[in-house]
Amino acid sequence: MRPLAIALAACLAACRQAPLPTAGPGDPPVVPEIARVAEKGRPVLFVGLDGADWEMLDPYLQAGLLPNLAALSHEGRTGVLTSIQPPLSPLVWTTEMTGVSPIEHGILDFTRFNPQTGEREPIPRDERRVPAVWNMASAAGRSVAVFGMWATWPAEPVRGLLVADRFSSFTTTGPPPAGSVHPAGREVWARQILEQVQRKTDLPALQSYLPDLTEAEFRAAVVRPDAYGDPVSALHRILVETRTWDALARSRIAEARPDLSIVYFQGTDTLGHVFAPFAPPRRPGVSDPDFARFSRVPEAYFQEIDHLLGEYRKLAEQQGAVLMLASDHGFRWSEARPEHLSTRSAATAATAGLWHRDEGIYLLWGPGIAPGPRERGSVEQVCATLLALLGLPPGAGLAAPPLPGVAASEAVAVDYRALLPTAPVPASTRAQGSGEVEKLRALGYIGGTEPTRAPAGAGSTRTPASFNNEGLLLRQEGKIREAAAAYERALAIDPRSAAAAWNLSDLLHSEGREPERSDALLVRAAAAGLPEAAERAGSRALELARAGQATRARRLLDAAVAALPADPGLRLLRGRSSLEARDCTAARTDFQEATRLAPENAVAWASLGLSALCLDDPATARRALERSLAIDPNQPQVRAALGG
Repeated sequence: MRPLAIALAACLAACRQAPLPTAGPGDPPVVPEIARVAEKGRPVLFVGLDGADWEMLDPYLQAGLLPNLAALSHEGRTGVLTSIQPPLSPLVWTTEMTGVSPIEHGILDFTRFNPQTGEREPIPRDERRVPAVWNMASAAGRSVAVFGMWATWPAEPVRGLLVADRFSSFTTTGPPPAGSVHPAGREVWARQILEQVQRKTDLPALQSYLPDLTEAEFRAAVVRPDAYGDPVSALHRILVETRTWDALARSRIAEARPDLSIVYFQGTDTLGHVFAPFAPPRRPGVSDPDFARFSRVPEAYFQEIDHLLGEYRKLAEQQGAVLMLASDHGFRWSEARPEHLSTRSAATAATAGLWHRDEGIYLLWGPGIAPGPRERGSVEQVCATLLALLGLPPGAGLAAPPLPGVAASEAVAVDYRALLPTAPVPASTRAQGSGEVEKLRALGYIGGTEPTRAPAGAGSTRTPASFNNEGLLLRQEGKIREAAAAYERALAIDPRSAAAAWNLSDLLHSEGREPERSDALLVRAAAAGLPEAAERAGSRALELARAGQATRARRLLDAAVAALPADPGLRLLRGRSSLEARDCTAARTDFQEATRLAPENAVAWASLGLSALCLDDPATARRALERSLAIDPNQPQVRAALGG
């Protein structure tokens, strides 16, 4: 018997006869099979903080900078929320809201190819193949209010209000696009709030973050077309977005008291991509003036977020609601930052993920939530948690159980996926939004070489990145053949995809398959701009050499040096390989080039000295070793080679 049928058979007669909630004009219909097995539950106010990380927040808490979050943490229940791979916002947040893997829900990239025009556009909600928690709640007759969550444009019918992501986000160019609000009659109200926030986010507002900001600089920042190309304009954009979503959400929640409220803040992640490189402690590549000006921006922004959390706590108290906070992944701050990346590379498509950690946050506070130690959970459990808090039956096929601190429902699971297919995007809105892709490219979610149009005859909305991400997920599930096929599809669409080339190379290498192609793909990825390509090539070459495959290792090094001729590390590695083979002349050539590329590298000069000794050239050897020792005096072996 189907789970839903079992649930209905077990339902008491009084429950079956209870009056059902009625649907208002424009609301999706209430589904009796779900509404009648739902329990009373509690209202829920969910706040999504993209990229929030306890490793960054805890020091702020200990310093007394976040009093509202501190109180919530003390009185409620906190936990570490493990993300999926890759930890990319559209994928992870949609998993949190649906309870299923990206492979099942279908949101696998930031963008897609428009089915009518073939142009690339931000990912819309019709790529989502399963219902979200607001669809489930609406079907049970519960009221909802949703603000800014990923992949929600055009706004779909819900039992309440939904303001889609493109209403105010870094993807939005100009005024909000049509179809951003459901019901449509609330769009004027939403636009008025947006305009008010834009007016109030003025020079004094930014001077509270940057006291030395001039009026001329502010005016230039506000009209800058590439808002995320400059820290000042990026901060202005982040503040407008954050304050718009907050104003919309708090106004509606106070007015309508919905059963389920969801408000999402992208700024907690975007701020990191822009300002983490400037945060304390100062990195070598950051100038003293930039450090002095921008280093305190993260602290000030999270204090503003903390103030908002205090306001959401008040709303939750007034309505007897559970307040839940969650992030999609963590972020590398302080010493954990990728030190080799520039202040501009934190937001590039190739390197943005290097700033993400696998561990985000969650917090539960309110009626029925007992304080407890910090525990662990998964982003896949968020949907089950929301359903349990709302008193809705669990979902068949959805990840379970709820997060620690929330009791699992004993009700029989309902197949929400069968009952609640997502509504299609109206044809009139499908072709909108292609101009917004440049905003995604500016922030780095689309690489400079990625295609802007679907290839001829593609017959799919899928991007190369979506297939690459699917391959990563399939490989984690142990589906090696399917993962390889996904990477191949990515490369068929974009032969220059560094990520897909590397991932296929790594998969083939780990499986011991197609060794020559595996190495060629690695070199191809390096030439296409793969982050840490030299390190990856060098690591594989060393692995091969230790495994007795010196000839293959040498071929890989030769190809890697040809692809990355300006990398001193590869020159050093190949030079050492030549030295071990007693090819002293070849070794000296590589070591000389390494010293030219990295004149302050002590190892390069020491290596050049060794090659000179190998060639019986003591004078050159002494000069090179002395230069190495001058750069780094703490080299006993070099000092001994110089006779003391």
